[in-house]
Amino acid sequence: VSFGFGSKMKSDAYLYLMTQKERVNLGFYHGVLLPDPTGLLEGTGKALRHVKVRQAAMAGSPEVIALIKAAIAERRAALKAS
Repeated sequence: VSFGFGSKMKSDAYLYLMTQKERVNLGFYHGVLLPDPTGLLEGTGKALRHVKVRQAAMAGSPEVIALIKAAIAERRAALKAS
């Protein structure tokens, strides 16, 4: 599942959820551009980064919420979306 501001996944989207057997990957299409002071983001791709969410409580943590808000703000600014 992807979330974004248009139909173009790579450029318009800011977040994706990918289920795994024992976790959910919370992925950020432009994760390399996001502030990550606690080091939650993983990955070595050109732009993509993800957080491995193994417990439901982690999804609502202040650190994860901050990453999501930063991803939304980054895409809005990049796309000049309101």
